[in-house]
Amino acid sequence: MSMYTSDQEKYSNTPTSEEVIAGVELRNAKRKSRWPAYCDVAQSVTGLLLGLFLFCHMAFTSSIQLGKDVFWNLVAFSGGYPIDGEEHAWMHVVFIGAITLLVIIHALMALRRFPTSYRMFHNIKSQYQFIAHRDTTLWIVQIVTAVILTGMVFPHVTPMLLDPHAIGPNLSSVHTYHNGLLWTFVFLVATELHGMIGLYRLCVKWDVFAGNREALRKIMYCVVVLMIACGSMTMWTYYSNGKALVESGEPIVKYEPVNNWWK
Repeated sequence: MSMYTSDQEKYSNTPTSEEVIAGVELRNAKRKSRWPAYCDVAQSVTGLLLGLFLFCHMAFTSSIQLGKDVFWNLVAFSGGYPIDGEEHAWMHVVFIGAITLLVIIHALMALRRFPTSYRMFHNIKSQYQFIAHRDTTLWIVQIVTAVILTGMVFPHVTPMLLDPHAIGPNLSSVHTYHNGLLWTFVFLVATELHGMIGLYRLCVKWDVFAGNREALRKIMYCVVVLMIACGSMTMWTYYSNGKALVESGEPIVKYEPVNNWWK
């Protein structure tokens, strides 16, 4: 269907670049589906929520640096322990399930932009070599980390969904020890890179911070380094605790706090 009602209207004006971007003269165009726009908004919203969750998750897991009691009390709080002095495992399942659902929705929405053929990969490679734009590099990093996370995120959340009682200083440490430092570190780096680059690209896309994109990019780099450094120290603490528990030869049981904040 033609965009214009007549050749006279079609050739009467050559639209400027501003008019093309603004969609001028599209009033006679065939209506397109709104679903791509809905999917794009869903991808942005879920990406924002997951990116913000990474900061909360880092603060939550890093609390073990202050001692096992601190981490246990935070886990107990998220499990509704202050309500009646009992841990409600279903609350952990609901929260982790909600995060997992956000991950699934975000992944499905992002797949619309994922290269699906050799020709598309070749075109991306050619464009990158020709332009060498930093944001294109970041987008490629997001594709690579997305593939890594697809294979690692579900093994990470499944044990917590199936056995929420195991969330705690002792059993979480043993879980990290059995996973190994390499697996945990790769998962950490992929997660933080994907999440922080995603937040940066959201800011650029929706023009949240109008101004110097280079400055925003540098802030993103600093946040990535800080998150990976903090996560690495936390990873080592869990791994060391788990190693000590396993090598002690004693039965590994759920941790009992010395200082219970909720009593």
